[in-house]
Amino acid sequence: MKTVKFLMLLSVAVLLLMVGFGLAQLKDLKPVKAKAETTLAAPSAVTGGSSSATLPTFADIVERAYPAVVAVSAVSTPSKGEMRKDNEEEFFFGPFRFFFGPSPNFPQEQQPFRQSGGSGFVISSDGYILTNNHVVEGADKVTVTLNDDREFTAKVIGRDEETDVALIKIEAGGLPTLPLGDSDALRPGDWVLAIGNPLMYRNTVTSGVVSAKGRRISSSSLDDFIQTDAAINFGNSGGPLINLKGEAVGINTAITRSDPMGRVVEGIGFAIPINLVKDEMEQLKTNGKVSRGYLGVQVGPVDADAKEYLKSKYNLDLKGGALVQKVDEKTPAAKGGIQKGDIIVSVNGKEIKDSKDLVKIISRMAPKKNVKIEFYRDGKKKSVDVVLGDRNQGLKNETGEENDSNNESQTKLGISVEELTENIRIYNRIPDDVEGVYVRSVDPKSNAFAKGLREGSVISEINGETITSVSDFKKAMSKIKSGEMVSIYIQDGDMGRYIYFKAE
Repeated sequence: MKTVKFLMLLSVAVLLLMVGFGLAQLKDLKPVKAKAETTLAAPSAVTGGSSSATLPTFADIVERAYPAVVAVSAVSTPSKGEMRKDNEEEFFFGPFRFFFGPSPNFPQEQQPFRQSGGSGFVISSDGYILTNNHVVEGADKVTVTLNDDREFTAKVIGRDEETDVALIKIEAGGLPTLPLGDSDALRPGDWVLAIGNPLMYRNTVTSGVVSAKGRRISSSSLDDFIQTDAAINFGNSGGPLINLKGEAVGINTAITRSDPMGRVVEGIGFAIPINLVKDEMEQLKTNGKVSRGYLGVQVGPVDADAKEYLKSKYNLDLKGGALVQKVDEKTPAAKGGIQKGDIIVSVNGKEIKDSKDLVKIISRMAPKKNVKIEFYRDGKKKSVDVVLGDRNQGLKNETGEENDSNNESQTKLGISVEELTENIRIYNRIPDDVEGVYVRSVDPKSNAFAKGLREGSVISEINGETITSVSDFKKAMSKIKSGEMVSIYIQDGDMGRYIYFKAE
């Protein structure tokens, strides 16, 4: 009996201990739950608008910027070649002409026209407006619609195709303006806003961050684009990219929709840095175009392996510089004695940190300017004085444009060509094993056109001579006389064929 009572008392004691332990555990959990609720209930606020807001707002910035953002409409009559080009699928929907969609079907008696819609922003109260070159290029009429719905016919004051910038003007006064900021001060991760008229939805604002700086998206060595994930769509072209101070730090220009494999991408847009635009504005206003200095070299970086080689062979410890990969014939660099393999380290005393630096410094100088260039050759420092050429003319000569040899070939064959670059391969899906020169245009009245040669083909042989460059093309043309029969091997994608016709 005593044993039973003892066991019963022991059981009760154990039960009480277990209950007490459980209550203690529940009691310990309460502060943890309260702490979690407190943490979730009071997130740190981000300033930028109303003091009561707990999330960022850009309303004040947008409200100040809206009045200076305009809609730009351009009407032009395209050539047949331009209409074909507009309908081609491209890797980038920009930066040049990415805006123009397919032309509508017109009645037979009506002349086809092309209408584009873009954006711009007022930079002076007397009516000067910045936009993209590809929005107004070739336009017969440009119309600007202000934020208050007033419409004006605009005059194109100046255009620069290489950087895709245009300056237009309307006859109006007392206009609200958008201040210009410092694009060099931008850092990846900074908030930015894009304002424009995508798909004609007026005053559309999107937000994002600066994804990267210094992007190249075309063959131009002047490319220095800001990449952003703020949504940029058709119609945003020419509109401002704005920082949190309400300043324009870029001109929205281009978007990427897919890669060469057809994979769809999102959040990759590009804007022209406003500091680049500032350098051009005075020339656009006074000359209608931008003239830049030209040296005539192809340069690359001095990478870690190159630095190690120079250190081991010449005991030369270089921090930067631009390695000359090629010197084009009859250019300022060639006349000045610069050779491939030279490492350019300064121009007029300004240090060259990399190949981009050299391009920027030279292009900001005027043609015919005398400059002192310092470089290393075989481990020894040298210097030469060079008179810069005109970049626009120099690039045309490199691609065979507007020179005597090419004009002669156009007269004989009616064909204009350019180098088959990697960008052209990507855009036109030309196989890697295809070599030759890219046909930029063919005169519709020529015998070559009658035999089926078209823009976009690749010429790889003329009269039995292999063609791998514009230089080869010119040499072959120089041997052809008017009235002679010509044999040309052309390639369209994977298909190749010979065509024969008489030179004119």
